Amino acid sequence: MTAITTTMPKTAPRLGRIALLALALTATVFLVAFEQGTLTGGLPVLHEAFHDARHLLGFPCH
Repeated sequence: MTAITTTMPKTAPRLGRIALLALALTATVFLVAFEQGTLTGGLPVLHEAFHDARHLLGFPCH
């Protein structure tokens, strides 16, 4: 009698997923809290996009 074996596809290691999540969260916090036009060459596009979230989270911006 032969046994049927299945192989699971390899997925990203757990540490890699955690690192990607940490990077995404850090980028989000930077954009909401500290971005004052540095990434957009002085234009307040991202600042205005995250303006209400900034005040909701208690980050001063004025």
